[in-house]
Amino acid sequence: MEKYVLFFCLYLWCAGGFAQTAPDLFLPLSWEQASAVAARENKLVLVEVGDAGDEACGAVRRDRELGECLRRQTVAIRMDMDTPQGKAFESRLLLYPYPAYAFFMPYGDLVGIVMPEEVRAKPGRLRVAVEEAKEAAQVKKRNSRSVRFVEEGVVEASARAGEAKRILFVYVADDSKQASRLMEKNVFTLDRVADFYNSRFHNVRLGVREAAPWTERFGVKETPAFLFLNGEGKLLWQAEGYGDAEQMLAHGAEALERAKGIPFEVLTDGQAQEKAKKEGKFIFVDCYAEGRGHRALAEEVFADPELAEFFRKHFVNVAREGRQTVLLFGDGDGREVHRVMQAGDAEELLEEAERALEGRGTVGMAARYEAGERGDGFVEEYMAVLVRAGMEGEASRVAAEYFAPHAPEVLKEKSYWTLFNRYVRTASPALLDYMLSHRAELAALHGDEEVHEKLTALCMAAAEGFVQDGRFDEEGFKGYARRLKKGKVPDWRRIVRDARMRTAEQVGDWKTYTNLAEEKWNEERIEDAELYRWAQRIEAQCRDGNVRYKMAQWLARRVTEINRKEHLTGKVDLTSYRGFFEKLADDLLKELE
Repeated sequence: MEKYVLFFCLYLWCAGGFAQTAPDLFLPLSWEQASAVAARENKLVLVEVGDAGDEACGAVRRDRELGECLRRQTVAIRMDMDTPQGKAFESRLLLYPYPAYAFFMPYGDLVGIVMPEEVRAKPGRLRVAVEEAKEAAQVKKRNSRSVRFVEEGVVEASARAGEAKRILFVYVADDSKQASRLMEKNVFTLDRVADFYNSRFHNVRLGVREAAPWTERFGVKETPAFLFLNGEGKLLWQAEGYGDAEQMLAHGAEALERAKGIPFEVLTDGQAQEKAKKEGKFIFVDCYAEGRGHRALAEEVFADPELAEFFRKHFVNVAREGRQTVLLFGDGDGREVHRVMQAGDAEELLEEAERALEGRGTVGMAARYEAGERGDGFVEEYMAVLVRAGMEGEASRVAAEYFAPHAPEVLKEKSYWTLFNRYVRTASPALLDYMLSHRAELAALHGDEEVHEKLTALCMAAAEGFVQDGRFDEEGFKGYARRLKKGKVPDWRRIVRDARMRTAEQVGDWKTYTNLAEEKWNEERIEDAELYRWAQRIEAQCRDGNVRYKMAQWLARRVTEINRKEHLTGKVDLTSYRGFFEKLADDLLKELE
């Protein structure tokens, strides 16, 4: 009898214990019904996706405190994944595997997931997970914007980005991968990410197949991938794999920084040398003068991504304002190895940089030339390097030495003529005489206009030789003029007059300068730009009151002509020199007060 009483008491105890956990956490509701209840009660939806197993379920049932915690904060349901409802629900998992315990916002996004094995090992993991899910849900509620992606090809998008002065951001998505889905659900929907990308980038989303030409071109190995391109479709920055908000902001910031081009720093010579030695690099110095030319260089050349990457790798890059733009290359000790005055495009500057690194710059080639190297290919290359460095005088000297051993007849050959025309500024008497006497023959071979322009330039340059130590050799110059006349040089009178004006300027003979200028003005059509240059020289260098007064009169006369023309036509010429002439005339007359 006592045995049956004991058994009955044990039964009641067990029944009472099960009664404490009897209210099942999971309710017999559909996803839509559970979402409606959760929305009304401001809760999350907890879904046991698939069969989590008796062990995991039992662990949750036995922990009464955990059950109450979940019941207060979630509406829990089970989802049979073998049913049509389960198949429709599967996309909400964002490719997470199941069985699993998943937390959702009502009708909405996945905000947390826990695997059954985690629950079996530690049921309290669900308590932590629900708090994390609530926090994630709050973040989603606070964020109402998303990155705006447009549907268009990369070429078209690059053009649009270039027009808008923006960087093109290409998001390569793979819908079959969880990382891509998580990016679109949890990262691109954050306000700070959306605002950053929408305000600074032109955003395009491409599927893996559409993006294939670009992922192959840039060596993309993993998706999702993030490509940042400039308006020409050149790569600025790329990243691959899932990236959280901080990483995506960092990627965008890096792309913006690289879009600036070569990373110039403001450093002293000592600081640049110290950094170059430490990093094992050369030094590149952009000595610039503010103006349209340098702005074009900065925007069209320095900004090239491939060029900028090369300079980032090999040089310490320094920007320094000066009187004119010149690009200097130096070694780690700060010794100049090369220079160029300008670079037409990124490819050209890249070639100059490689030349500097390889010892083929102006300094290295000058040393080889002085050491006696005279191969045709070398000398031709050296002359070209000198001209690009702004050292035309030195290039002319080298060219004169190059032609010295040759008979003048070599000018008939196209290759020699090309070098002569390009580099020789002052010809030997033998070459000049040959040109004068064989002008027609050379014109037939190389073109009348080209030969005439070269002959005129050589004749003008030859006139400069009659000024030595500030003194003008008038008799020698007269003989030079007779020589041009006898040689029947076209426009010899104009050449002689222009050359005499130049020599007069060199020795400060401003009376002769203005007399010749007046003669030129009466005989030729003088452009306003040339008149302005004359006046500038006189204002800056001449203190003779009569000369300054005469030039001021010329300027005033020209202003009157401009005003008369505008009055007759009824049109104001905004490109005229009127304002410049008026100011310069005042400056010329101030000296006389």
